[in-house]
Amino acid sequence: MVRQPDRSWSEELTGHLARFLVVRACGYLEQVVDECCRSYLKSKASPSAASFGSSWLGGGRNPAPDKLEALVKRFGSGLNEELTDLFDDNDHYLRGEIAFLVDRRNKIAHGLNENIGSRRALDLVTAATTLADWFILRLDPRV
Repeated sequence: MVRQPDRSWSEELTGHLARFLVVRACGYLEQVVDECCRSYLKSKASPSAASFGSSWLGGGRNPAPDKLEALVKRFGSGLNEELTDLFDDNDHYLRGEIAFLVDRRNKIAHGLNENIGSRRALDLVTAATTLADWFILRLDPRV
């Protein structure tokens, strides 16, 4: 719908869809990070340690790059270094995109003017799924 909106739709409607997509993409990233961390803890730690570790997760924390780096650092410096490299590759492209995604989601959630269009929203979805895929692969509990 956002990629190829119906020509009969108003600009207002396509703008609302773009904003909704930003909110959903950011929420998706939050949920993937939390679920990957919980699953990893559950598979690698004792039940009490997994429960303790999981207590630090959730709560709708913004998936800002610095917060994600701090979270991943708790799993060990190797993962943190890899995530930092991913964020900083291509002139800090992913770091900037994820920071912008979180910023726009917060502005939308608080009713502020965020100036987001369909093309930009789709670019932010790509950044969110790229990062979500990294978490899925790195914190795979089967490995």
